[in-house]
Amino acid sequence: MSASTPATPREMRWIGTGVAAVGLYFMLVGLGLLPLPGGPSCLHGPLWLVLLAGLIFFLAGAAVLLQGIGRANANGELPPNAPQWMRVVQYVIGVAIFASFAMMGSWIAFGPGSRAFSGNFLFFDATTNEMIGRAMFGFGAIVCWLAAVGFAISGVRKILVRPKS
Repeated sequence: MSASTPATPREMRWIGTGVAAVGLYFMLVGLGLLPLPGGPSCLHGPLWLVLLAGLIFFLAGAAVLLQGIGRANANGELPPNAPQWMRVVQYVIGVAIFASFAMMGSWIAFGPGSRAFSGNFLFFDATTNEMIGRAMFGFGAIVCWLAAVGFAISGVRKILVRPKS
């Protein structure tokens, strides 16, 4: 089995553009500017969740595109000579993605209305499944909120604090 090679900057730009385009499509659906695939009966939550999902894809594509343009290494780190605005945008995108995931998980865990959870593991009655599912999404939402705050603090430190010479 051969080792995989990192994507080239050109490939990253194409991948980023494609993922961002998918995100833009779902953002437009979430804003009500394009019809919902399958119609409104396929929607099991508020339309803003579709907008958030689209935003996550759009921002992920933008992050990959930025890394391709900035010639980031295999770990996604921009080179030392990259413009400051690229670093700022990179951290803002990261915080926004974490916050978007956190908002989705928070709505599932704490939002009004009932939720349906099923699967091979959740063989309890519907009420117990809902309680377990909401608890798991609540835990995930808390982790995502903490990650958003931690990523924001880390980004501010890296961007604003200059190394002492």
